[in-house]
Amino acid sequence: MTAQPSFASLASGHRTMLLAHRAMVRDLDRVARTAEGLAVAPDAERAEALRAYIEKLSQIIEHHHEGEDEFLWPSLRRLGADEAALTLMTTEHDELAKNLRHWHETARGLGADPSAAAELARLTHPLRDELARHAADEERELSGRLAPVLDEKVWKGFAAHMRKTAPSWTLKFMPAWLSSVAGPDERSGVPAPPVAALFKGWLEKRQRAAFGDDHRS
Repeated sequence: MTAQPSFASLASGHRTMLLAHRAMVRDLDRVARTAEGLAVAPDAERAEALRAYIEKLSQIIEHHHEGEDEFLWPSLRRLGADEAALTLMTTEHDELAKNLRHWHETARGLGADPSAAAELARLTHPLRDELARHAADEERELSGRLAPVLDEKVWKGFAAHMRKTAPSWTLKFMPAWLSSVAGPDERSGVPAPPVAALFKGWLEKRQRAAFGDDHRS
């Protein structure tokens, strides 16, 4: 088995992507647990906060995958990247997109539909597992079959595309969100550290409202 490169040795955009994957999976874990709790003990305020947070989370995941489909994979294809690896990535995105849409629509019923919390919990567990598998596949391919054509220029282009196409609210959300999952030796993967520090409390307040005690896990 080929050893995976260390976090510090990766391009800055690659480091940021690894943190984004981790944050997505962690949030889906917390959504599942919170939805299960709401199904047993309804709480209108918590349900509304969770619904609002999922609106943001779903946009982040969709934008992340759209950016790869619109910029990263085509860029690598033009550079002669392994076609089987690219096909795997786009196929997994297509499957995830269908399940994400259904999950998102279910979440919009929180607070209005009494059955929404239980259904959301039921959908979130397999979605979390599917996203975690895709993230693992993507990380393996980026460090494996796609690595020969990946360089700092591609990563910088991808980062620029993501900034250009991101919803404006993510400019304060993303740095703090990525910082919240970064270990002591992973701070270099967090873009705009001063923004992350500035909006740390802002993000924690919204996560506490959505997840309660689970916001720390």
